[in-house]
Amino acid sequence: MAHIEINDAIHRTIILSQKEERVVDHPYVQRLRYVRQLGFVPYVYPSATHDRFSHSLGTMHIAGLLAHQMLNNEGVSAIARILSPEQKEFLTRIVRLAGLLHDVGHAPFSHPAETAMPDVSSLALSRQWLIYPDERRRATHEDYSVLLIAGMTEGKDAVLTAEEAEIISSLVHHKKIKIPSSWKDHFSEDLHPESLHCFVRLLVSSNLDADRMDYLLRDSHFTGVTYGHYDIPWLISNLGALERDGDYVMSIADSGVGAFEHYIFARYHMYIQVYMHKTVKCFEYYFQKALAEGETRYKIPASREEYTAMRDSTLLEQLFTAALRNPRSWSGRLIRREPSKRIARIWGNRQEVEKVFRNVEQELKPLGVTPFMHFSRSEFLELSEAKERAERGKQGMFLLRLASMPAVVIRKQFGVVSAASLADHSFILQRYHQDISYGDIYILPEEFSANETAIQQAIKKFRELAPSEITLDQDAG
Repeated sequence: MAHIEINDAIHRTIILSQKEERVVDHPYVQRLRYVRQLGFVPYVYPSATHDRFSHSLGTMHIAGLLAHQMLNNEGVSAIARILSPEQKEFLTRIVRLAGLLHDVGHAPFSHPAETAMPDVSSLALSRQWLIYPDERRRATHEDYSVLLIAGMTEGKDAVLTAEEAEIISSLVHHKKIKIPSSWKDHFSEDLHPESLHCFVRLLVSSNLDADRMDYLLRDSHFTGVTYGHYDIPWLISNLGALERDGDYVMSIADSGVGAFEHYIFARYHMYIQVYMHKTVKCFEYYFQKALAEGETRYKIPASREEYTAMRDSTLLEQLFTAALRNPRSWSGRLIRREPSKRIARIWGNRQEVEKVFRNVEQELKPLGVTPFMHFSRSEFLELSEAKERAERGKQGMFLLRLASMPAVVIRKQFGVVSAASLADHSFILQRYHQDISYGDIYILPEEFSANETAIQQAIKKFRELAPSEITLDQDAG
């Protein structure tokens, strides 16, 4: 079969089929060349200027590796042993396309811009696809991905069939898109099509998926840090699939647990050191304030064609114009790269953090100082869905104990093969499964420099020391 090869900084060579080449060349996918992967991270890590396009290619590549391992390798996968060659080919093709298109709906500047998205009801999404067709909420980039994937079946640029588009959408946005009837047409009832869908979507949207596997390595490489490095060949080679009474669960061999723990550490440290860097979060706050206060004409449209005409440069030019018009605006501070002074990072849930912030705000008010707070939260391991599946399924206790973690561990001891909860098997996972949740409190630079001594004196009262901490002189250490 004819194919093309693409050189890639992370995976060296990425091979595309003729079908995939046509999808890559579609204008909606090519748009991702003009949307940076990391938003405002390049303001801190200057070399992190890579785009969503290269990440999408990398995700497709890893999705293919995962599909080969867990849908085709009969030695480690119960699923591979029951699928026909035609079903394996179909699933591998769909999984790779889902990896390629998982981010196609990202807006300029990615996640921070989602606060400007319209109500999901204004998007022309097929009601027949939706789990909750009358839902009212703000749209997300996943909703726009579904909108664009559906559009790739239309007009002279059509590259997907209607069936492919619906199935891919159900994999990349499974919380909102139903499992299509066409999916079930490919598998007999004894293969448990719904359970198989639940498993296959893990390869593109889960705690251990192609998306995360690529962006950790890619973002680490282009930021110039080593936090995101992990042993991806060994990790993937130790993955498999377990079947129990019609349910499919991702498995990992005992020998691969160390590689998985390394992956978990990589995610944790990339979030803390890169994605949630204090200056990155400060600039995200500036950006969102600039949008909220109307400094730009930026508005995310519901129209598919208007949306796909937007790129990072669309918004960047508007920010430059606003900065020239008013240098002291939020846009001006952002364009000049003028970060505020962070005075504290408070770990806890939003209610706890906001309580501390309100007290700090009141303490600084007599000084004429107005602090601001940016709250950040990342669900580190998404366990809720697996638990819900377990609680409503006939094999509830099996799933609740095993599938509520990213994978189960296959152990071989004294000639006996067993499956164990990864949480019970990994003390690192027991510690690193909590949400990352905190608030950063900042003061504008001119306010801090004009009142530094008084501010430092006023905020000392809020510092709570751990039992093992002692205070030091300001110049110590």
